[in-house]
Amino acid sequence: MIVTVSDDDEEIKNFNSIVKRKNPSLKTILSILGTAQSSEMYLLMSKTYLPGRKDFIESSIKIARFYGFDGLDFCWIWPSSSQEMSNLAALLDDWRVAIDLESKNAKKTRLLLTMPGKYTPWIQDLTYPIESMRKNLDWVHVFAFDYYDPGTTNNTSPFAALYDSNSDLNTDYGINAWIKSGFPSQNLVLGLPFYGCVDIAENEPFASKNGMLDFNSIKRDMIKYRANNSWFNSTYAMNYVSIGTSWVGFDDVEAVKTKVSYAKKRNLKGYVAWLVSYDWNSILSQAAAGAEEVEDIEGVNTDQSRTLYKKKKLNRLVLILIPMGSLLMLLVLVFTLWCLRRRKILKFQVPRNKIGSKINEEKGGEETRTLQIFTFDEMKESTNSFSVENELGRGGYGPVYKGKLKYGQEIAVKRLSETSSQRSEEFENEVILTAKLQHINLVKVLGFCIEREEKMLIYEYMPNKSLDYYIYNQVRRLVLNWEKRVQIIEGIIQGLLYLQEYSRLTIIHRDIKASNILLDLQMKPKISDFGMARIFKKDEVEANTKRVVGTMGYIPPEYAIEGRYSTKSDVFSFGVLLLQIISGKKNTCLHGPHDNLNLLEYAVKAKDEEARQLFDEMPQRDVVSNAST
Repeated sequence: MIVTVSDDDEEIKNFNSIVKRKNPSLKTILSILGTAQSSEMYLLMSKTYLPGRKDFIESSIKIARFYGFDGLDFCWIWPSSSQEMSNLAALLDDWRVAIDLESKNAKKTRLLLTMPGKYTPWIQDLTYPIESMRKNLDWVHVFAFDYYDPGTTNNTSPFAALYDSNSDLNTDYGINAWIKSGFPSQNLVLGLPFYGCVDIAENEPFASKNGMLDFNSIKRDMIKYRANNSWFNSTYAMNYVSIGTSWVGFDDVEAVKTKVSYAKKRNLKGYVAWLVSYDWNSILSQAAAGAEEVEDIEGVNTDQSRTLYKKKKLNRLVLILIPMGSLLMLLVLVFTLWCLRRRKILKFQVPRNKIGSKINEEKGGEETRTLQIFTFDEMKESTNSFSVENELGRGGYGPVYKGKLKYGQEIAVKRLSETSSQRSEEFENEVILTAKLQHINLVKVLGFCIEREEKMLIYEYMPNKSLDYYIYNQVRRLVLNWEKRVQIIEGIIQGLLYLQEYSRLTIIHRDIKASNILLDLQMKPKISDFGMARIFKKDEVEANTKRVVGTMGYIPPEYAIEGRYSTKSDVFSFGVLLLQIISGKKNTCLHGPHDNLNLLEYAVKAKDEEARQLFDEMPQRDVVSNAST
């Protein structure tokens, strides 16, 4: 537990004594605050101000010892120059030496030393002193939030996204960057924000002057205005709720559980709640602690619960040490695992002409395309052991690698990670659907691999990447003149017509967006990623779901708010995509004369000359040039 204290001497003594009495095993850390503009902080770290820095370090250690703290946290937000980064390294070096020396002389347990850091090991063009931090700090709190400023960006942008395939502004990207920089994963602590981002408005509901709203206030307004449409976006691992035209993005129970699970699977040291006092009835803390710890919290007494837990653990240990019991348990475990693995393999290793039999039962005997079952060793060899050099991209499902089979065919391998937001049923859903769907404007799935608890899909390789790679880039968009853009639009339409009209199955894709439109060698579009797709019977018009999936900005209001989806949902998404193709603009940015409208609002309200400005300038100049010649 990190504690930021005031100058109230009695408050410090009472707090630490109460915490230690009720939670003897808990460690408290004294947080020392500062700002990037603080001249005192700059002097303390400066190499030319050794006496002051020495006094600061020694006094911090004495205060921590006097009040019974177990460590110190240097919460200086944030270094703003290369010189300050260099000075930070010097301060940490001296601080660690002083802590070690004090521990040795006083014969006491060494104080912990920690500090917060940005979500990546750099701040704009400045890089943290990784070697000094790795050597001197016990851990770093990763501030995995505030990716977007609600005062300058669309309020629905994911300000604390765990994943985001369309941007580097997400936690998974930052954690990977820290690890690749040489900082150990077990010394990283994941930050969880107990607040959300809203419109900058002083009027209720969701009133906020700076765009931030604490979790307590969000919950109170939801009750006050009877907002029961809160939903979890599994693409970003964030929650959203709306009242009228006001939207709030925040971390609720589902998001917190997902992020804590991510921290465990990535072997991080743990997690830290930022502004824990905002926790409504402690529901986020309980969600983070997990089911077993929640039960302990709800018990009669913390000390009694701990004693009971130790007794149970001791009883289990005694049972495990009994030789015959251990042997029996081992045999049962091996046999169970063998049965589960065999059942899982048999589930997929049916005759290839019967893949998708679930669909055939409902739709008749439409011919099924052959899918190849690849081995894990084949995929490992084709991707050069899943090397970083072969990685094409990464999304909520996991990484995608470029591969080459023994006979020379190039492939793309989508490997579901353990922390993937795509669930097993979505993987099976994509295998079944792609076995049934055959069209020139749909990405072809060649096969799959399910060996060694892996889940991999093998696609035909698309050399020209995805549509978003071109339309949002000022240079690469020059490749897409109006002729090619019309060709791409027509291809997407043909793919959607096939899914909704010409196939025996009526398929709702539910995630039509620029990054899911891949381009082949001739720049012809192919719709990809059917993990979230759903099948309709021919007489069905719409359906409802409690688990809303897809990407914010592309999903229609009735789906986002009420969970109703139909073929019209894909048409709405295509409309957004069409606007992006002809304008070259992102739907997550603000547009218009006053930069206060999203892309859809801007398109609806634009008139005359302003409407003509919707069209991308690059292809327009190309058309004018051709006409003049």
